[in-house]
This record gives sequence, C-alpha cells and structure tokens, in this order.
Amino acid sequence: MGKHAGAPAVEAFSNMRRAQLLAGGGLLALTFIEGLLIDDEAIIDTANNWLALARELDGGPKRLIALMLAESKESWIADDRAAFEDAAVNFQSKLEVLRGTLTDTAGLLDEVGGTFRDFGWAEFTFSVTLLATTLSAAVWTVTPAAAQARLVMRAIMAMADKILAVWGKVLLGYLGSVAVMIGYVWRKELQLKHVEPTGAVAIDFKQATIDVNRAPTFSKPGPSGTPSPTAGFDWLAPKRDVPLPYGQ
Repeated sequence: MGKHAGAPAVEAFSNMRRAQLLAGGGLLALTFIEGLLIDDEAIIDTANNWLALARELDGGPKRLIALMLAESKESWIADDRAAFEDAAVNFQSKLEVLRGTLTDTAGLLDEVGGTFRDFGWAEFTFSVTLLATTLSAAVWTVTPAAAQARLVMRAIMAMADKILAVWGKVLLGYLGSVAVMIGYVWRKELQLKHVEPTGAVAIDFKQATIDVNRAPTFSKPGPSGTPSPTAGFDWLAPKRDVPLPYGQ
C-alpha cells in the first residue's frame, strides 16, 4: 500500500482482513489491489505544480517579448527589425505550445489523482459491506447450521475476490490509457529536441561572423585630416549583393 494512502483506503484493507479471519479464507486479489493504492494527494499536488508552471509562461514571457518588440521598433531598421519580429513571434508561439502541453499534463494528472481517491472510497464502501455480511454469517457458526454458514462465508469471499480482481484490471487499464495520452502530448516536444537543420536550411556560422575589413565603421580611425571611415559607405541590413556605382 502507498505510504501515504488515504484514510478510506487504509480502513478498507483493515476491514477486508477482518473479514478474511472470520471466513477462514483469504482474498487472493487483496495483495494485487493493495499495490495499486498510492498517495492521491501527492498526485494532485503534482498536477497543481505543473499548472502553476504553465501559468508562469502565460504572463512574464509575453510582457517581456512585447517590450522587446516595442524597443526594436525604436532602434532597429529595415530587414533586421523584420527578422527579429519574426523570431520573437515564433518564439512566443512555441511558448504557447509548451504552456498548452503543461496544462494538458496537469489536467491528466489531476484526473489520475481523483480516480485513485474515488477508488479508495469505493474500496472502503465495499469493505464495510463485506465485513458486515461476513459478521452476519459468522453468527450462524455457533448454531447447528455451522457447516452451511461456513459454506456461505466461503462463497462470499470467492465473490469478493472476483470483484476485487475486476476492479484492479479496470484501474490498470485506465492508467495505461492515461500513460498513452501523456506520451502523445509530449511526443512532439521530445521529437523537436532531435531536429537538426540540414541541407538548404543548414546554418553556416562562418557567414555570421563580422568582417571588419569590409565595414569601415569598424575600422580604426586614420590620421588627423584624413577622410572619415564612413566616407563612401552605404549601410545595408542585412548584407545584400548590390551593383557597384557607375564607372567602378
């Protein structure tokens, strides 16, 4: 049983163990079901943490990106500004996808925690009914109908064993489907980590370096009285292939 399983689940197993002692027969599915009981509060807390993380992506980053875009309009020019705006908008869209993934994961975990809690209460209700029925049958063991009473108790325990086994299989099937859904939600995020630009979209970082020899504004100023380094320099952003002036 989970170390911090809910009180209903703990009491349910106490009741079913008492019923086993009275009936003189064990529940084979009891150990199987006991292994499925975990801390539902911890699962729900984890879901809340994921949801809080998703909310953090909804505020701060949006304001920061909006501020950066506003600043770029004041100090950036031409295609540089357009390229930055495109990158910022694309980055924000990816953040929205991530926020949606975190929100969906939180919702699934919250449902799992709620399911374990409901399962614990169902076990408790079932155990109370089982114990009460077993106690009623046990009273007859001190009468001339003791043999028939023991047969009835064994029949009750056999039926309870089948019910517990079915419940366990249903819960395992539910958990398996949730695992598949969480895997589907995160599959795209994980796949993106293995994407590497190749071919026409490959990044050539050598072309991204600054050649100061071709940019007069980065050159060391000449002696006093010489032309300014910017003389005859046309600012282009980004670099383009343009025709030379006539006669050159």
